[in-house]
Order: sequence, then C-alpha cells, then structure tokens
Amino acid sequence: MSKIGDADTIWSWIKVNIYTQDATGGFKKFPDYSFTRGLIDALTAQRILIVCKSRQMMATWSVCAWMLYRALNEEPGVYLMLCKGERDSRELLKRLRIMYSLLPENIRIQEEMTRNSDREVVFASGSRILSLPATEEAPRMHSPSGVFWDEMAFTSHSDGIWTAVKPAIDSGGSFVGVSTPNGTDNVFYDLYSDKSNGFGKLRIHWKEHPHRDDEWLNDAKKGLSKARWQQEYELDFGALADRVYDEFETSMHILDSEFRWVRGGGRTYRSIDFGYRHPYVIWLHISPAGDMIVFDEWEGNDATVDEMVEAIRKIDARHGITEEDITWSGCDPAGAAVNDDGISSVGRLNRKGFKLAYRKSEIMNGVELVKSLLRDANGIIRLRFSPNVKKTVYHLQHYRWESGRDKPRKDNLHDHAVDALRYLIINLSGGRSVKLSRARVAGGKW
Repeated sequence: MSKIGDADTIWSWIKVNIYTQDATGGFKKFPDYSFTRGLIDALTAQRILIVCKSRQMMATWSVCAWMLYRALNEEPGVYLMLCKGERDSRELLKRLRIMYSLLPENIRIQEEMTRNSDREVVFASGSRILSLPATEEAPRMHSPSGVFWDEMAFTSHSDGIWTAVKPAIDSGGSFVGVSTPNGTDNVFYDLYSDKSNGFGKLRIHWKEHPHRDDEWLNDAKKGLSKARWQQEYELDFGALADRVYDEFETSMHILDSEFRWVRGGGRTYRSIDFGYRHPYVIWLHISPAGDMIVFDEWEGNDATVDEMVEAIRKIDARHGITEEDITWSGCDPAGAAVNDDGISSVGRLNRKGFKLAYRKSEIMNGVELVKSLLRDANGIIRLRFSPNVKKTVYHLQHYRWESGRDKPRKDNLHDHAVDALRYLIINLSGGRSVKLSRARVAGGKW
C-alpha cells in the first residue's frame, strides 16, 4: 500500500500540538508511548489498515488526531468517521473539537473552523470532517479522502457497510478500521484474519501500555467474566463467538453430590420466568460466605400460573421449605403487566402469598453478572449447581449468541431457564432499588 504523509512529521505535530481529555475531564498532552507512535507509523505507511486493540489504548484518540492533521495540512478533502450509533458518532466529533480547540492559536487562525454542526466540522481550507452512524447509505453520499470506522466489529450490517465503503478506497482514499474483537461473524474479523488481502494489520495489546501494572490489572478485571476479559483485553476472537455462558464447565460448576437444604444455613431464593405458558422456576441458596448454589428446578410445558404454583409447593415441601424460608422470588418484570382477564401473573402470585422482587434491566447487564459469577476474570467461581438440576445445566450449555450480534438468541427453548437465573442475579446485584410486590425486601449484595 502506498504511504500517506511522513510519519516523523505527523508524529512531531501531534506530540507538540494535540491534547486529549482523560476520564476525569482533565486535558493532557498527547502521550508519547511507543504503541501510539507505532499506530501513527502504521497509519502513514498503510493506505488500508485494520487495527485490533485492547480497550483503553488511545487508538480512537490517535486516529482522530491523525485525521485532524490531514484535514489541516493536506490538500482539501472529505474525511469520514463512522461509528456504530448516533451517540458514538457525536462522541468522535466531540474529540475532534476538543483537540482543535486546544491547538496553538496560530494554527487555529491559519485554519479557522468555518462550520461546526452536530455531524461535521469544516475548515477555511475547504477540508471537512464528518462523523456519521455507520449505515450502508452513509459512505455512498461522499467521496472521502480518508475513512475511519470505529468499533467496527460491533456495527450491525457490517458487510453491507464495507461494500459501500470499498469504492472510495478503491479510488485512492485511505481506510482505517479499529475495534476490539467481537466474535468471528463480522467483516472486521474477516478483514483482519485474511492474510491474502494485502491490508495492513496492527495489534495493540494492553501490555504495551507503560502504566498497566498489577494494580491496574486487578482493578480492570473486577466485574468482568473470563470470556469478556479474553475478548476485550486479550484480543480473543473466539471467546464470545457462540456459547453465551462459555465459562461453565461441568467439572468445576457441578457439585459432587446433591445439595441438601437446611433451614438457617443462609438465604434461599426462587426465580420465575413466566415463559408464555412455558414457565421455568429455579431455587438458589446463598451460604453465609456468599457462595451460590442452584439446587432445584421446574420446567412447565403449556402450564398455567396455578399449575406452576402447585408444582412450586410440591418442590418446596420436598425440601421442607415454607414461604417464610424464601427471602423473595425474583421474576420477569413483564409479569406485572395486566392480562386480558384484568390481573397480572405477579398479581396472581401475590394472592398466593409469594414475595416477589423484579426490576427492569438491560439483558446484557444480567448476562455479564451471571458470567462473572460463573467465573470472573481472576478465576473465582461463586455460582455452582447441584447435580439434580440437569435441565438448567443443559439449557445453560446450549444458550447461544445471535449471529453477528452481541445479544443472546431468543429461541423459546433454552432462554426460559437462563432468563430465570438472570432475573434472580439482577435483583441480587444491588444498585437501583428493587421493585417489590407485596413484601418489602432488600435487594442486598451477595
């Protein structure tokens, strides 16, 4: 690929003139790190560059600085930045504005910003930098000198967008795609892994950062499952490619013998997925040390709420559990919606004496909480299963990601069991107040 500009000149300009904004809101000189210099070198040496990077490695700031340099110092052109959504595209343009506003006054006078809108900035030279949500239409409207596609692996319909971008690249424009991995079913993986396409490839790993010490490592791993850590920091394309709960291992997560419930030995919960006549219920016990065990289950088939209640009472009786022994039963917040007969599923259970806890949450928040309990990034396991809960284990093992999306598949088969588990963990996780039905109970931390 043909070389763009001179790396030494561009790097010197960035080091002298560019400031970035850190997480606390302060402004800092652009860092003189070997990996940031390596990225600028690669950008100038490769007309088409695919960058696979760990999180928080200054890649987005670096490419934005490179594009600003080109807009201010090269022949007038259109520079297009693409990102996965409207909010992200505004954030990219915000970074451009910050860097421009902190340039030395003589540069800003020479290259005055003549237009500053929600989607573009225009300079006196005629150069434009546009930041748009990545769609198949966005690249077709322009003939860009350079294209920057951020979070490329997390953008929907990436094949179609790449098809739209390709003509601009073929006509001589430059392209850089930057992302952490997100499985193998996207164009970012295809381009990065294809050794025959002749594109430049760059890998930026967190260990290259001079300030990533053991203390940072321990803090960064907190709250992340092992698979999420492998994907976002260790650049593992396969970590989250198919099985949602790939942390689960039979030898590590199933107890050697069946769990025996004893009153007073900790806290006991149920969780219910109403399942549109295919309900699922799990029983979970938390020891005083905070260890969690799923110790019983019930799966209904075309069952009514009354039939579910009858099954719950039978399983409770088998263990010697009364409703007083249950701290609360987590459930799907959708169960609070009133049905055609004028009463909700939650209302029916209220009348039966159930203490229910529920709250709305993003699916992926609950998924990540469950994954981190199965095994966090430090290898600690907090959630295990009694060997008698065979159905729950089976569903957990066969729960899959939607193709090309960071979202579990709603298959009406395996999702009911794992949804019941997710509702329970969400309500245990603390944070916002738990919505309660009938009884006042606290959603305490485990």
